[in-house]
Amino acid sequence: LLPSHRPAVAFPLLAPSTLGATRDGLQIVHAAFGEQDAAFQCVVNVSPQQLTLVGLSAQGQRLFSLRQDGNDVEVERSPLAPAQLDPQRVLADLQFALWPLSALQQSLAGSTWQVGEPVPATRRLRREGRLIAEVHYRDADRWNGGFWLSNFEFGYSLSVESQPLP
Repeated sequence: LLPSHRPAVAFPLLAPSTLGATRDGLQIVHAAFGEQDAAFQCVVNVSPQQLTLVGLSAQGQRLFSLRQDGNDVEVERSPLAPAQLDPQRVLADLQFALWPLSALQQSLAGSTWQVGEPVPATRRLRREGRLIAEVHYRDADRWNGGFWLSNFEFGYSLSVESQPLP
């Protein structure tokens, strides 16, 4: 579960077109925050015109739906969704991990934030030089493999298994 306070998204959510591709995927997410653990799935559909993110419980019940067209973000939450589960934060983390580095760098240009890949299979987000979040990739194909994300500022971690939709 994510922190009970709403963490600010480090960068504006990126438009679907910035992915530079059409992608469909299933993300199996294991989240840890303090003494809490949670598991959920996210179905991600991205085209240049629209992004859809659907969060499902381990039992397959819909927790949230998020739609983004590049200008607007619409979120629908189920009463079953834990208060700590912020769909926009989930999307920001997935974009940090899965979007091209150049798209992230462009979105942060001129701000106090920096994103880079200092070593192979590692991406880091810094603010004013301080490490905020880090992703470690298990596989070269980030949409079909695993990665681990740690957010040091808000004290949570995500272990994500990515796979294409059947």
